[in-house]
Amino acid sequence: MKKLVLTFAVVLLPFIMLGQEATEITGSVVDGETGIPIPSVNVIEKGTSNGTMTDFDGNFTLSVAPNAVLEVSFLGYATKEVQVDNQTQISIQLSPEASSLEEIVVVGYGTQKKGSVTAAVSQIDGDLVKKSPVANISNALAGRLPGLKITQRSGEPGYDGADINLRGFGNPLVIVDGVPRSFTSIDPNTIESISVLKDASAAVYGVRAANGVLLVTTKQGKIGKPKITLNAYTGFQSPTRYPDLLNAAEFAELTDESQVNQGREPVYGREEVENYRNNVAGFESTNWYNTVIQDQSPQQYYNLNVSGASEDVKYFMSAGYLQQEGMWKSGDTNYERFNISSNLEAKITDNLTASMNISARLENRDYPGAGAATLMSGILRNYPTYSPYADPEGNYYGLTNQAHQNVALLMNKDQSGYTEDRRKVFNGNLTLNYEIPGIEGLSAKLRYAYGTNVKRVKGWTQKYNLYAYDEASDEYVVDYVGNDPSSLSESYSSGYYENDLPGNYNQMQVSLNYENTFAEKHNVKGLVLFETLENEGDDFSAYREFLLDLDYLFAGLDENKDNGGGAYELASAGLVGRFNYDFDEKYLLEAGFRYDGSSKFPSESRWGFFPFVSGGWVLTKEDFLEEPLSFFDNLKLRASWGQLGDDSASEFQFITGYNYPSGNYIFGNSVVPGLTDRGLANRNITWFEAETTDIGFDATFLDRQIDFTFDWFYRKRSGLLATRASSLPGSFGSALPQENLNSDETQGFDLSVSYRTTIAEDFKLNVTGNYGYSRSKDNYVERADFVNSLNRWRNDKTGRWKNVTWGYEALGQFQSQEEIDNWAVQDDKGNTTLLPGDIKYLDYNNDGVINDDDIKPIGKGTTPEITYGLNLAMQWKGFDLSAQLQGAANFVAYYDGELQNPFYNGANSLAVFKDRWHREDIYDPNSEWIPGKFPSTIASGNPNNKKYSSFWLKDASYLRLKNIELGYSLPRTILDEINVDEFRIYISGYNLVTWDQIEFLDPEAPTGRGTYYPQQKIVNLGVNLTL
Repeated sequence: MKKLVLTFAVVLLPFIMLGQEATEITGSVVDGETGIPIPSVNVIEKGTSNGTMTDFDGNFTLSVAPNAVLEVSFLGYATKEVQVDNQTQISIQLSPEASSLEEIVVVGYGTQKKGSVTAAVSQIDGDLVKKSPVANISNALAGRLPGLKITQRSGEPGYDGADINLRGFGNPLVIVDGVPRSFTSIDPNTIESISVLKDASAAVYGVRAANGVLLVTTKQGKIGKPKITLNAYTGFQSPTRYPDLLNAAEFAELTDESQVNQGREPVYGREEVENYRNNVAGFESTNWYNTVIQDQSPQQYYNLNVSGASEDVKYFMSAGYLQQEGMWKSGDTNYERFNISSNLEAKITDNLTASMNISARLENRDYPGAGAATLMSGILRNYPTYSPYADPEGNYYGLTNQAHQNVALLMNKDQSGYTEDRRKVFNGNLTLNYEIPGIEGLSAKLRYAYGTNVKRVKGWTQKYNLYAYDEASDEYVVDYVGNDPSSLSESYSSGYYENDLPGNYNQMQVSLNYENTFAEKHNVKGLVLFETLENEGDDFSAYREFLLDLDYLFAGLDENKDNGGGAYELASAGLVGRFNYDFDEKYLLEAGFRYDGSSKFPSESRWGFFPFVSGGWVLTKEDFLEEPLSFFDNLKLRASWGQLGDDSASEFQFITGYNYPSGNYIFGNSVVPGLTDRGLANRNITWFEAETTDIGFDATFLDRQIDFTFDWFYRKRSGLLATRASSLPGSFGSALPQENLNSDETQGFDLSVSYRTTIAEDFKLNVTGNYGYSRSKDNYVERADFVNSLNRWRNDKTGRWKNVTWGYEALGQFQSQEEIDNWAVQDDKGNTTLLPGDIKYLDYNNDGVINDDDIKPIGKGTTPEITYGLNLAMQWKGFDLSAQLQGAANFVAYYDGELQNPFYNGANSLAVFKDRWHREDIYDPNSEWIPGKFPSTIASGNPNNKKYSSFWLKDASYLRLKNIELGYSLPRTILDEINVDEFRIYISGYNLVTWDQIEFLDPEAPTGRGTYYPQQKIVNLGVNLTL
């Protein structure tokens, strides 16, 4: 019944004001200090939902009751009430608040004024998040928050989420509206703010918060007239970068050169090379990128939301749709997402408020069964001398062997098969908040949250034919079936699999909150909270082969089938206590604890106590410091310390048992699933602890135009899980358990600075920058005894920095045969296999032989130690421009396989290898050597040039134009005529330009062979409309 009442209240809100006698007033709102008009100010008739916003010139028009009171509010200014008293024209001046110190910051289980925060907390507004036109919210955070390292490893639609690393600690816990769950696929237009708890204050969230916490708050209704808002864009994606490959003439020439360099006969010869170069009929060149990758892939996004509030009811409802097409020309890679959400809050009585947040999401991912890695690998491997088609009828050409997969066929799901990934997600929470009468400031809160995530993946392997020319019959005939050259049509079967992974969670929270002020200067806040969290789920998988092309499990054969599955159950509980005190907002103190329990550990070590404390001192409030600190508007020193627990261990390691099924055994003519021992149990296993210290300060100066924040941090972890390295005989029949053995530490600093000003009357400028640095070290790493001092030097990690690359140090390239003959032996054959241009290595131990004993640290690791961002926002009249630069430094990329070796595993070669050492006449082994950037090429590949060395180690530091957007808003004079609150059009670009030293891949690409779906640059045209 209550739900029905709330529903009718929401529906009737727009009509509440119709029965009131009204007087139309006009007015303006300006800054009380500068006299500059303030746009987008909320002007509300107090006690009603009737309201409007000022236009760009600070003007407004509103119909109100003759004796109404106007509530005028805007972020950064003190809210003001104005009595109408039958006036028809009103001029209003707003006074800036003391500074941004009055800004509300979301913290653990609550909010605080920014000026009262003693923890290391960073926050961004949801409007900044939606500036980035990305499907996955994690990518929108890059360069936005200090200390947050965002690395996007793939641009594939639906699988383009970024790695999130906070301060080098690891992945933070994500809390959405008070509940632990994923946030990456949330509709960006429903996000109010994102906060990051970076220090010991995260301890209130318990067992998974040792790496910090990301707090996502979704939008709620705001008092004012009902608003209907449409946000939409459409645009195109294209790869940021992928390696150029040789054309047919270059490939044939390099192939011949590699043969001659090894003392063999050329494969093609001068005449054929020239035929390819001149594009003679029958000697055409195939660009496999152009064959399968389209120049631009479309995407579109729409969001419609309705919001508003009265004194008793607040509501925000949203529906969104996103669609992205992949880069393959077949059009068979697609991602669709449907989001709906509803946030309702109702005042049931004077003391009781109820709120309900509900969201649901449907995701559809479709792609060819071959997958992005297979297709990108096929592009690199397919020879440019091959054609995708065997005949004019479009039958696909069989490319000699399995290594050369015909990607023109594989990208088509109708030919090779498909994969369908379907996900249904529901999240809901109900909160009751009761203000306890008789005790001012005391309230009780009850929250229940439930969520479910159902994932189903289906895959179909389609039987297909490949063709080749048969000289005997002068026809194109079936060469082989599928991707197996040895298979026959009558024996090759299609295959089908399903994988179902349902899961759900239940969370219950009960809390008491207290907040009060005594004697006007003693401000007290307290929290006591108890919560439980349960997660459970299972998975089922099955596979079957078919003779008929029917993609249903029941239609398969009894032979060649398989099935499996599993289940999990996890639970945790925690008691939280927190106390805040400040005297006159000058001396600040926060202390608390979390007493946590996890089902992953045995009863005797299941519970842990994790305390934290922080304090602050606002120096600018001290009378005796007023003169020496007159340069500052505000200066606050902060410090925090705490212990956090982490239960990221495999569950139930304290229980003995068996893994079933595990392997298969043959008894007679039957295959029987087997059992394996789980290993020894450890009744002493427990969570590892993270001790965190943070010291920082917050400062504002130049009349509040500049905000500056700095934090130094240090984290030490102990009890990290490892297995004792002492060996056991194979006859023992079991494995040693994990124990809490290792330890490490991380330290660094991060900072942020912002500058905002108004230049003249119409031009506003806001610039923010952030910078973060962190580095980690192993304090102790368990391992077996060292054989000798060299073994210790190479393998002892204790006391050493992490994120370091080991290998051979390259000194350049040999310039002559004489230099080769006089250098240390580095090929185990007296250097007889080396050629001028080959890589020359350092003889580190100076023993005349270069081998594993010469491996040493050669550079940084693959994780950035430095991240930074610069954000610019400008407004001039109706135009607005925003731009974001984002980058990372102090890390490397190492590429191998096709990216290092021409013709790797029979592949084509990268175009960069045209700049190589080669003979003046490649067909004359006695002609003069011409120097180049890369070593010469030989047919079998030269092991000397494949060593893991600094020659192939690339500085991956980069600076990227992450986002840029130009918009125009219609002036208020036009909007009033068409009865519209806002109409804005914009054009935006994402990942448009990158400055770096990587030649052939995006600097965020994963280390390896480059067989991944490349990151995308995006251009969009969009509109924002509010009624």
